[in-house]
Amino acid sequence: MPNNNPQDLVGFIWSIADKLRGPYRPPQYRHVMLPMIVWRRLDCVLEPTKFALN
Repeated sequence: MPNNNPQDLVGFIWSIADKLRGPYRPPQYRHVMLPMIVWRRLDCVLEPTKFALN
């Protein structure tokens, strides 16, 4: 964790964002994020029935 200096905190937050973003650039986000959002939404909708199938 950085010191209490605001610039250090900003740099720390951006470094985490860069790690989370990975190798993708802004024009490529839609190819990755949209399917992930759809999968997450589907998982949330089907959660009540998830354990009923076992």
